[in-house]
Amino acid sequence: MTDLDGLEITPGELKHWSGINENLLYRPGTAKKLIGEGLKTLVIAGLLLISYWIWSLIFPELALIFIIIYLILIILLVLEDMIKIWLTLNRPQCVKLLNQVDNYNSIVKALNIYHQIEATEHPQAKLDNQDAIIHALKLIRIELIRGLKIERILKKNKKFIEKNPELFDLNFTSLTVLQTEKPTTEQGRLLYQAFEIASEVHQLLKQLQD
Repeated sequence: MTDLDGLEITPGELKHWSGINENLLYRPGTAKKLIGEGLKTLVIAGLLLISYWIWSLIFPELALIFIIIYLILIILLVLEDMIKIWLTLNRPQCVKLLNQVDNYNSIVKALNIYHQIEATEHPQAKLDNQDAIIHALKLIRIELIRGLKIERILKKNKKFIEKNPELFDLNFTSLTVLQTEKPTTEQGRLLYQAFEIASEVHQLLKQLQD
């Protein structure tokens, strides 16, 4: 077991803390993305109609059965898309937090790869400040989890936050030491990315508080 074990935020953990399956949210939650997904659904529905038309020509005696089956498929397809779009629009902060979780997990994965290469005693795989990066990731993990929890609580009961301000005791000050002006090394790049995630999470938490 290494210090990297348990750093990654898994889909199961995301569902537990956010109360929603991440696959039910479109990311990024932009108008372009939502329109694109809607058009994709319409194209699939059109292909299903063409498929129905072909099968009904081949087996005309089963046309009624085919139309029932295909109508059910199209309704389910459109309904699923509408639910995803509604959830995405209804929980924009959750979408942003999940995007930051993706960025965070990318850094964890990169660090894991470096750790595996380092185990082969490759001279260029050594990260001088690996402990600092791991410490930063642990702090960011805490803030991401807190953000997901707060976002979920706000959706259920906005007044709860007003009675529990301690939830917003952020660790962002501890993360400011990670800021670098211009990363010139791989470890510097990882730290810089960690700081960017921390900054974004901090802003999201402040928005949730407001």
